[in-house]
Amino acid sequence: MLVKKINCRDAARSSSSSSSLYYNTILKFIEDCRKEPDKDKRNEMLIQINSMLLRSDQLSIPSQFTSEYVNVALNKIEGSLLLLNGSK
Repeated sequence: MLVKKINCRDAARSSSSSSSLYYNTILKFIEDCRKEPDKDKRNEMLIQINSMLLRSDQLSIPSQFTSEYVNVALNKIEGSLLLLNGSK
């Protein structure tokens, strides 16, 4: 699924349904990533989720990382999205 890259802060200010779609899509990908049992696939999914964000909102992901890092990164992305979505 191709998702238009938008700035999280701009999306939080927007009242359009497109920002809601943006949040829901990212949150769905995060949920799918958490459920994925294959470590390599989870790593790829995290990189894909991060790439859906504007560069200014992306995490700086190291070239090698652990499963624990994937969990922490997903929590950070999800927390930012929920915080911004709740501030509309």
